[in-house]
Amino acid sequence: MQVQRNVNATQINQNAQHKLFVEGKDNQEIDPTVIKELLDNNNLTAVSISTMGGCDNVRSAAQALMKEYPCYYFLIDRDDQDQVTVDKSWQSFPNPDEFNMLIWHKRELENYFIDPDYIQKSTYLKPEINIRQRILDECNRWLFLDAANLTLYSISRELRKPLPIQHFRDRDEFRDQNAGRLKLESLSTDLDDRKISVTSVMEREVVNQRYVEFIQELSGGTMPLQYGVGSWLERMSGKEIFRTITNQCFEVRSLAGNLVTGKDKSKIIAKELTRLPLEEQPSDFQSLVNLLQNKVVRTPIL
Repeated sequence: MQVQRNVNATQINQNAQHKLFVEGKDNQEIDPTVIKELLDNNNLTAVSISTMGGCDNVRSAAQALMKEYPCYYFLIDRDDQDQVTVDKSWQSFPNPDEFNMLIWHKRELENYFIDPDYIQKSTYLKPEINIRQRILDECNRWLFLDAANLTLYSISRELRKPLPIQHFRDRDEFRDQNAGRLKLESLSTDLDDRKISVTSVMEREVVNQRYVEFIQELSGGTMPLQYGVGSWLERMSGKEIFRTITNQCFEVRSLAGNLVTGKDKSKIIAKELTRLPLEEQPSDFQSLVNLLQNKVVRTPIL
């Protein structure tokens, strides 16, 4: 056993109190791994990181635990949530009425790492790669599928219950807007066949209109997608795009000189970027660090 002497009492108290819950099935997922790296590199080792599954699980935990544990904080993906709701979570944090909940301004954590101005700072980027163009090309391939999945998120939230279907994953089934419309129409039929009780939000015209609105929001009315037009870089699902980009455009080797692939490769790239100075981090990363630093410093010793 290693005995530590002259340990700061405030640090002991803080280590026991402050905990940030994020999405993920375990602490090996990218969210807890990367966020821990970000906090540790900004003097926030007093905040531990834990996962609680998906977004709904984190929400339920926040509602159940926050009153008893005011130094528990919760951070979830944006998914389809509107700008006002997201902004409010950051402006009022920590807010017991909102269960100390923060919502990323971007769709998912990985969206921060598909910003070309940020990811091009990685030392693992292959020198011959035009990363801005590669990200743009990949996002254009996912546009119509992502708009369809945002439509499903929106319907599920309005119905206040999850839909009994999986989100779309096959990009080849969404080559254009009409293909996406047909897939969503087939979904309405499937739900009718299962005798699922739903409201008028599942009517074909309403679903199609919502789908068109998401395409318009993502693209800004310009297709193919262009930088600076639309919300695609923030609102499309970054998970698959980040995985593809890291797989094709970066090279990571282990200490033994072996190529690193898959999820480990993506985590290494993301962790390296979070070690950059705080002023070079995405604005949400800066805000998260500043909010938690303020909370940790102000927490009284029990």
